[in-house]
Amino acid sequence: METLRERYTVHTFEVDAFGRLAVPALAGFLAETAGRHATALGVGLDSLMARGVTWVLVRQRLEILREIRLHQEVEVETWPSGIDRLAALRDFVVRGADGAELARATSQWYVLDLATRRPRPPQAVLDPGRFRLEGAPRALDFREGKLPAPERWDGEQRFQVRYADIDQNLHVNNGSYLSWALEAVPRALWESHSLSEVEVQYRAEALLGDAVLSRLLGGGPGEFIHGIAREGDGRELARLLTRWTAREG
Repeated sequence: METLRERYTVHTFEVDAFGRLAVPALAGFLAETAGRHATALGVGLDSLMARGVTWVLVRQRLEILREIRLHQEVEVETWPSGIDRLAALRDFVVRGADGAELARATSQWYVLDLATRRPRPPQAVLDPGRFRLEGAPRALDFREGKLPAPERWDGEQRFQVRYADIDQNLHVNNGSYLSWALEAVPRALWESHSLSEVEVQYRAEALLGDAVLSRLLGGGPGEFIHGIAREGDGRELARLLTRWTAREG
């Protein structure tokens, strides 16, 4: 199994109001490391797009074990961990300078046909000789089945898709969905708690010009169910589950 390790320093523009690494920025570290590893393995974005396909993230689960703070140095290790039907799996561990684990994540990726916008089997682009597709270790497991889909919501906020939300696939990048979901939590919780776990299922593409609704329903203590929908046609774009713990210090 081939892994890749990349080091990052947390900058001022990557932290929240409390000096902690913002979760969308942490997700960006993971995506950057995944992209570099894919390139090293011959299946980077440029290589795939030249063949009429691309990578799209369809599911991700992230657990934050310790808060990551401003100016802290972290190392992200990633590796391909198998294939689940139409999805290629990739896992991550985030460590501090002392080697202590700070976060873990797992993810599912589709190989998307750019013409049809439909997934193709990952084996169409992955070289089995460079990917250990069976028996690779997993950093995390996904929950069984789909995340819950509530019939009602406690509230919602509206956002307009901006130029800054659009990635190289010409649709909204995964970090924007996270940002929209987190904007819907109550202020009192935001001020007193930190996000300790998030799982997200990306269900459809949002495009430039769309207006989206970020919806929220309280679950158990410190737990929320989120839904991101397109305002125009009501199409569900993403479904999330977040868990929050009392802030350290």
